[in-house]
Amino acid sequence: MTTTALERFLRDRLEEEERVARDAIAGAPGAVWGVVADEIEQVLTSRDGGSTHTPMVQFGAEDPVKLLTHVARHDPARVLRELHAKRGLLAEHRVRDDGRCRTCREGEHPRPPCTTLRLLALPFAGHPGYDDLWRP
Repeated sequence: MTTTALERFLRDRLEEEERVARDAIAGAPGAVWGVVADEIEQVLTSRDGGSTHTPMVQFGAEDPVKLLTHVARHDPARVLRELHAKRGLLAEHRVRDDGRCRTCREGEHPRPPCTTLRLLALPFAGHPGYDDLWRP
């Protein structure tokens, strides 16, 4: 099997995201993420029956609860599940020795990488290692 630059790029980005998620888990083992909206909007992590409220800088948000809900929904456990799914897609769409995707049919994209891998990489388009030729 041939490993393409896009596959390497994706693996590296997924490893970075996993490292950040695992660091967050290590910093608050057993935490459950949520939002508390009172006088000071906060991201809530709770474990062992206790709670930790982390006040967030609002950065001028018109509705800080919406901002914090977004943060809380991307808790490390969810990130790890998403990474598992993305790695499954990456494995499913590996490039064969002949340069074609092992899953996609002929004609979807004339040359590798396939559209699926291009779409997986799109969220990382702002990364300095992203190649605009990978855009779907």
